[in-house]
Amino acid sequence: MNVKSVALSALLVLIPAISAAGLSGGGGGMGLEDGLFWGADLDRNERLDPSEAKAVYNLSEPEIFSRFDENGNGSISRVEFSEFMQHSPWTDPFVHPANAE
Repeated sequence: MNVKSVALSALLVLIPAISAAGLSGGGGGMGLEDGLFWGADLDRNERLDPSEAKAVYNLSEPEIFSRFDENGNGSISRVEFSEFMQHSPWTDPFVHPANAE
């Protein structure tokens, strides 16, 4: 076997292993928002109650929690959490889009 054949054989063996290990840098993992939500949703019911929300910086603070619990059911849904993340209340004062100038 020549050097090119050995190198090609090694690549054919290693590429699937590297991809399976997640070292290829391409997809498969969670983004920040998903990681925060699913890391906090301990009972996996796709909603964060106030005790689970403590895992996400200031989401459990009553004023912030009620602000993003749009339907008032006492939990933050995945959609409500997404809105929380988009508004970044930990860096800027919250202004509801309806009240924005």
